Amino acid sequence: MALAGLLAVGVIAQNFVSKSPTTIKSLTVTYEEGVTGTEYKPGDTITLPTGVEQVYLVVTPDDEKATVDITGDSNFAVGENTLTIKVTGTDNKSSSDYTLKIIKPELVGWCDQNADTVKLYNDDFELADIYQDISLAYLDERLPVIQENLSCFSDLLQAYVNENY
Repeated sequence: MALAGLLAVGVIAQNFVSKSPTTIKSLTVTYEEGVTGTEYKPGDTITLPTGVEQVYLVVTPDDEKATVDITGDSNFAVGENTLTIKVTGTDNKSSSDYTLKIIKPELVGWCDQNADTVKLYNDDFELADIYQDISLAYLDERLPVIQENLSCFSDLLQAYVNENY
């Protein structure tokens, strides 16, 4: 009888200890499907560039057989939104939820009236960043407009302008 009790404790302990890993190894976010994204960590805050209505994530869990479910990656309201990443272990019992805070700015004034232009400039700059060819961003001709309305543009473009001009 004592042996059966020890075996039962051993099985329970093994089930408790053998939970599948549900952690994230890497997480990238981009605004265009199929494009290499920017590395983020769970809990980070992302301010959306003008005109972005959906984000695309590539999530690599530590356990490559774990499943990943993403909710809240589109149809953002103005202000703060929560994107949730649920990683479920291969045992289908263990899971972890991770979040990103997505901020959709309210467009007013110049940003609102020129949303298409802002999106074009952001997209061109992201392309230039991906291909490591700054000429693709046409900053020589666009820089005065960008600097005058810097807060309308993506964090990536703002950082580049602040560091280089």
